[in-house]
Amino acid sequence: MSEGFIQAGFNVSFASDINKAAELTYVNRHRQLGYPVKFACMDIKEFSKKELLKKFIGDTKIDVVCGGPPCQGFSLAGKRSKDDPRNLLVKHYIQVISVIKPRYFVMENVEGILSFELDNFEGLNKDVYKKTLVIDILKKEFDNIGYKIKYKVLVASDYGVPQQRRRVVFIGFKKTEKKIPEFPEGNKDKITVKEAIGDLEFLNDNEETEEYKIEAFSQYQIESKRGRTIGADEHTINSVSLKNHKSSRHTELTKERFALLKQGETLKDLFSRLSKKDKEKYATRKNICRKIRENDLSPTVVTLPDDLVHYSKNRIMTVRELARLQSFDDSFEFLGKRTTGGKERKKELPQYTQVGNAVPPLLAKAIAEEIMKVLN
Repeated sequence: MSEGFIQAGFNVSFASDINKAAELTYVNRHRQLGYPVKFACMDIKEFSKKELLKKFIGDTKIDVVCGGPPCQGFSLAGKRSKDDPRNLLVKHYIQVISVIKPRYFVMENVEGILSFELDNFEGLNKDVYKKTLVIDILKKEFDNIGYKIKYKVLVASDYGVPQQRRRVVFIGFKKTEKKIPEFPEGNKDKITVKEAIGDLEFLNDNEETEEYKIEAFSQYQIESKRGRTIGADEHTINSVSLKNHKSSRHTELTKERFALLKQGETLKDLFSRLSKKDKEKYATRKNICRKIRENDLSPTVVTLPDDLVHYSKNRIMTVRELARLQSFDDSFEFLGKRTTGGKERKKELPQYTQVGNAVPPLLAKAIAEEIMKVLN
């Protein structure tokens, strides 16, 4: 979320994440922009401890804290496990707010958090919540530490992001605050997939390049290349080399399967119209994979690399293409492993996951601009 807040004119004092790859990407970006870097690579369960947090922050005055507790347990697209230990990390986010005491805070999560219940959840003051909606727990817990919250489902495409991404955004404010931020009003101008990534449409499978081979032909592409984020020198970073644009290697059978997909179709849709013989030939365990529509918004960009298939190339999307669909500048480079799988996915944070987990910068900017209005 920090990228969008920088675009809105905020100074980011510090950040924290448990994963080293997130630190590498964050530090690299802030050094690119020429801004001071202060990052704590540690578990929020440790970072939220009062003594450690106060030592890390020092005398810095914090106006806004932003965060997004893990959403896997709440997600309507996931298993929605009440036993997922990551569901409890929201408590440590509340602890961070109680220690830092910012004027405002922002929290982003999936829509599923609004209908999810937790049982035997222990609050900061040892209150135990029995089968209680997370939203009711949040209201009570933040109230206990002197904050009110408001929330709204925002659609990323309303803020210039070429994606059908719906997320709940919470804005918290001290009970004593007289100025309460509004949620940003969205515009009706939608950016299509083609307008977003059409100039990157030259890689087949198992290829990589840092060279722009097609001239930008939409305003969105031009802005992505020349940059939207202003650095310490009061200029954006014009991208002259293409980072994170590497395509995956696919088997011939996989490419045949992708070629059969119509734009907008999932593999499940495809198999419903294939003959029994072809169903057996192209059978795969993953049926939710979808070919995106070039003249429409993208589906939600998620953390798995093989969920979306390119509209004209028989391959999955590259990290850069997905970053474009999230509204990142081309100069924003994602570091760490490109992808991973199996059990490693739970403890590592490859580039695809970093992109899918991110709040689109243009959406974050719109939220930040509303908060900036009440700070000035």
